[in-house]
Amino acid sequence: MKNFRKTIALLLAVLMLVSFAACGQNGGSEQTSGEESSERDYKTKVSVLNGPTGLSLSKLKTDRSYAYDVEYYSDPQEIVPLLVNGETDIAALPLNLAANLYKKTQGGIQILAINTLGVLHVLEKGNSINSIEDLKGKTVYSTGQGATPEYIFNYILSKNGIDNAKDLTVEYKSNHSELATLAVEGSVDVCVLPEPFATKVLTQNKDFREALDLTAEWSKVNDKTLAQGCIVARKDYIASYPELLEEFFTLAEVSVHFVTTNINAGLY
Repeated sequence: MKNFRKTIALLLAVLMLVSFAACGQNGGSEQTSGEESSERDYKTKVSVLNGPTGLSLSKLKTDRSYAYDVEYYSDPQEIVPLLVNGETDIAALPLNLAANLYKKTQGGIQILAINTLGVLHVLEKGNSINSIEDLKGKTVYSTGQGATPEYIFNYILSKNGIDNAKDLTVEYKSNHSELATLAVEGSVDVCVLPEPFATKVLTQNKDFREALDLTAEWSKVNDKTLAQGCIVARKDYIASYPELLEEFFTLAEVSVHFVTTNINAGLY
């Protein structure tokens, strides 16, 4: 749970900075669901990923359903057509995907904030992995092929002189939930998972332990802060509803704060 709390705290810190710097200081006061009318001229559609972003906005989803339609997705590629076709307004995406989408839409989809820093961990059923070097010869199961988890893992391997194609075998699963379930069942021995799925495995299968914190491993080979995910929005939504966007970041801060201080609330 220590790493999990650290992750959520990082999310809170980032969203606090964004809410003050990007959206203006509005007091950041916590509002209850009864403080506003259930009537809203426009209901903002928000698409988030199962993981830190979904967890951090869980209170927004439960308390503000009259104003925000928050939907969870396992694959960020599911969110892309929703943004492009105007079916969602605000979304959480891996950084590489968001950057590509900004380019492809010629700025039609814009990055607003970094919302997820380093959240990846190598989990092992056993006690043989204590360094990146120890991954040689192993079969490692992971998720996020073609996205930030793959790029981060491969970068760390290469910086440690390890060839991801020759020195170990990496098997990719379609989503975090699937891999976490396999680990809990004991069907895999080594896996790379983000929070909160890493904590789920460690809690439900005591044979597993955290072998490596990939954020710490990143810091050994790169002096830049590791970031994985961001909040994006459609350009026309930003232009049409600036006050709703400001409100979103304020309420996102409140939601992250609640999750941070009420880990067992069961909102997600």
